[in-house]
Amino acid sequence: MLLQKVIKKQIFAAKKEAVIDLGSNSIRMLIFEDFNKSQIPIFNEKAVCSLGNTLSLTGKLDPLGVQYSLSVLERFNNILQNAKVNDVYIFATAAVRDAKDGEHFKQVVEKIFNKEVEVLTGDQEAERSANGVILGYEKVNGIVADLGGGSLELARVKNNIIEKKASLQIGVLRLFNQPKKKKSKKINEIISQELDSISWLKKTKAKNLYVVGGVWRALLKADIFLKKYPLNVLHQYDITNEEAIELCDLLDDKKKFAIHKLDQITKSRTNYIPIATNILKQLVLLAGPEKIKCSISGVREGTLMQKANYNLLEHDRLDSFIEYAAFKTGDYGENYLKYYNFIKDIFTDNENFPVRLLKPVCSLSNMDWGLGAFQKAELVFSQIINTPALALGHNDRVKVALAGFWRHCSVKYYPDREFLKLLSNNEILIAKQVGAALRLASGIAAISTIFLDNLSLTKKGNTLVLSVPNEHSLIVTKTVQKRLKSLSKEMDLDFKIFYS
Repeated sequence: MLLQKVIKKQIFAAKKEAVIDLGSNSIRMLIFEDFNKSQIPIFNEKAVCSLGNTLSLTGKLDPLGVQYSLSVLERFNNILQNAKVNDVYIFATAAVRDAKDGEHFKQVVEKIFNKEVEVLTGDQEAERSANGVILGYEKVNGIVADLGGGSLELARVKNNIIEKKASLQIGVLRLFNQPKKKKSKKINEIISQELDSISWLKKTKAKNLYVVGGVWRALLKADIFLKKYPLNVLHQYDITNEEAIELCDLLDDKKKFAIHKLDQITKSRTNYIPIATNILKQLVLLAGPEKIKCSISGVREGTLMQKANYNLLEHDRLDSFIEYAAFKTGDYGENYLKYYNFIKDIFTDNENFPVRLLKPVCSLSNMDWGLGAFQKAELVFSQIINTPALALGHNDRVKVALAGFWRHCSVKYYPDREFLKLLSNNEILIAKQVGAALRLASGIAAISTIFLDNLSLTKKGNTLVLSVPNEHSLIVTKTVQKRLKSLSKEMDLDFKIFYS
């Protein structure tokens, strides 16, 4: 067991990767602990440097932005050295790409890190943004739109295959700094002309529009607040075509904006809201998507996918994350797999609770801090709801959280009922069943999880059968019997304990 711990520690600790994004509005650095295992950064820091602030007027990078950026990058380099990061990838986008002095800035940055800085073309940026979105969703169909300070990148994706790419010079910072004379009207015209120039946008008939970028995340964060949506998770949050238009109209109205006191939108984003809503509204009207979906993964993750040779077909993203999560919580012996193997035979795959969610429940609910049952249940529920797993959509996230909740307390109790509104009655019922099965397993494993290897749980006809070797008969306590009875009731089955 000790050797297993050492090996696992080496696997996960052996490699760290970092990516630095030199954007038109902000600079960001992310550090990952083995990107192939987990696409969740262990370090994530942003600085609003506004490199592209003067680009529209002078054709050059903003001098103050350059000065600030270099001081931020010196700090980033210090962090990388102290963290002993193995691989560092640095790329620049629209501002550095378009500025007359972009090459000089690039060379200065390369001296700081002693690393090459890659200046992405518009098509490269669009492709990497699209790949980042594909990483964060099970299946991508529609248009990926990444709105930054200097440009808007578009990609048409069908079944995770990128078919078309485009880059438009309508970033929020670039448009905000247009000459003030008839500014609003002029901006609207520029956006319209740029979007109309992409012939395939109208022809796409997009099922979905996947939005990437800080200012669009701010819009959808505001929508979560306005709707009092219970799950405060941006990734995979979605709204309908009609809801998107309504949101744009509301946020574009200064009086309504002020009434709602949208503190969720930071001051650094507020100036760009009218531009962002204008672009989004025109995109929605032009492409006609059914849903607008938010992605927190984009060009940075897409860059690491390329650099780390990450192949989507070779990785089960959810399984990889769960293995990583188990390591991070100290489950070196992978006890969660014992729970999974014990319960998996009584659940068949169905749309209300896919089998692929069983491992996440077993792992993410695996907690024992000496808390009371209900306190533990609430903590597990909150932890799973907010877990940074890209592969878990909102519906799946709530299912897993509910099952984790009922692992630790009786099914007669409920967490915050607002979350239940996101699921159907059948989805809630099966979450109860999974939770009750794990509660039974926890009762058996009260002394040691080794007993989960010796006992088995099966479904034979209308009967739930717990098979117990005679030498382990003492494991079947009154608590175990009570939990078996509770599980059988939730599954509408008879139950039997078989000794052999």
